[in-house]
Amino acid sequence: MAREQRTPLSIIPPGSAFVLTADLRKLEQASLGAFLAQRLGHAGGAGKFATLCGFDPVARLDQLAFSVPSAGLDAQEHPEDFGIVASGRFTAAEIMRCAKAATAEHGGETVQTKLGSFSTARDRKTSGEVAARDGGPLIVSGGGYFRELLDAADGHAPQRDDARDARHVELRRSLGPGPIVATWVLGEGWFERVSGGETNPRLSPLSALEAVGARVDVASDIAAKIASLLGELRSSLDALPLDPALTGMAKRVTVSQTGARLKLSLGLGQSELSPLLDLLLGP
Repeated sequence: MAREQRTPLSIIPPGSAFVLTADLRKLEQASLGAFLAQRLGHAGGAGKFATLCGFDPVARLDQLAFSVPSAGLDAQEHPEDFGIVASGRFTAAEIMRCAKAATAEHGGETVQTKLGSFSTARDRKTSGEVAARDGGPLIVSGGGYFRELLDAADGHAPQRDDARDARHVELRRSLGPGPIVATWVLGEGWFERVSGGETNPRLSPLSALEAVGARVDVASDIAAKIASLLGELRSSLDALPLDPALTGMAKRVTVSQTGARLKLSLGLGQSELSPLLDLLLGP
């Protein structure tokens, strides 16, 4: 019997603090897709992976989900608790060979085993693990979260309700579908951790945020969409406690597109540089 194909997002266990999904096939087909793929490939070392593995694993991926289970202190104490789930056109044997080659490249020692329907590989010296099965998914994770992801992929995850999941669903529904969508349910005291305790949270309106989301569209009319977004932002600038000169500058930003490149333009006079430099460098 053929195994039911599930999306990477559906495998993410309940209660995640941060979730990002990417439809890599849609990104490839977009007008800016080739440009982004090239830049991300150079940044992520995809070319080196292709040499080590004998194929480009990134080019074989169709959809991807990245999650962090906690935004609180536990996340700082256990940075290995993260999850990457991807679907694509690969076999478990290909991924295991690739993982072994990558581990050897860094002087590690690969330990391979079987967990449920998955072939897994890990470096004996580190906590991160890779799991794959024919037809997907591919799972990269660490700590106890790795087993949670494998159980979820095999359909053995315990069912539990979590209020954070409802917030993620609500945010994704309001954002709508897109090739890249990210949602973050902020934990208590998130602003103090991000600001390093240097800012009194009671004085910042950001401390009242409970959840945020973003959608990235990569389409032929992206310049028009960004221009529309800038227009919406301009309409709210007067409500922000900014220097009047900075507000005026922000309202004059224009956007244009040439091929795969976006250009944001702003003309500045000498008198306008002073508040901008004060903001960037301090008075």
